[in-house]
Amino acid sequence: MGWAAAFLGARAVASADGGVSTVGAVVSKPAPKPHVHGPNGVTSLPEHRPIAWKMDVLDGPAFDLSAYRGKVVFINIFATWCGPCNSEQPAVVTFAEAHPDDTVVVGMNYEEYDDKVRAYRKKFDIPYPIAMDRQGKILRGVYIGQKMAFPMTIVFRRDGTLSCAWEGDANLAWFESEREAALADLSAS
Repeated sequence: MGWAAAFLGARAVASADGGVSTVGAVVSKPAPKPHVHGPNGVTSLPEHRPIAWKMDVLDGPAFDLSAYRGKVVFINIFATWCGPCNSEQPAVVTFAEAHPDDTVVVGMNYEEYDDKVRAYRKKFDIPYPIAMDRQGKILRGVYIGQKMAFPMTIVFRRDGTLSCAWEGDANLAWFESEREAALADLSAS
C-alpha cells in the first residue's frame, strides 16, 4: 500500500497550530532511555510519553503520528539546500522501501516552498510522505536551544515514545540498527 493510501486510511485530526503536544496516556512501565546522539542531546521531546504530532503533508492528507501506533516511525528532517541531506537521501529511500510492514518513514521539510520540495522529491524518487513545517513553528520547538541542524532523524517506538534522535547524516546501516533497537525496546520492557 502506498503512503497516500495509508494516510487516507488513517484517522487524521487537524491541529489548530500544527504544534507538538503530548498524549495524556502514560506507559505502564518506564520506556528504555532513548538513544539520543549528538553533543548534549539534540531534542527537547519528552522521553517516556507518546508524542502526538500533526502536520500538513506535501500533496497529501495530514500526517498524524498517533495514527501509526504499532509501527516504528522515522521522521527525517531535511532542507533541500542541505548538502548532507542530499547525500543521505538515497539511504533513506532504500531504507523506507525495505520495511513497508512495520516501519513508516516520513520526511519533514523546514520552511521551504512546496515547488522546491516537489522537485527534491522527484530528484530522489521519494516514495514516502513529506510533512511541511512551512512556518517553522514545529521544528523550532524540537531542537534543544532552537539550534537548527540538518539533517536530523527522530525515531519513535511502536508505542509512540522517543527511541532515538540523531543530528547529522546517517547511512543505511545506522537506519537498520536504530530500527532494530526501536523494535526491541518494547519487547524488552
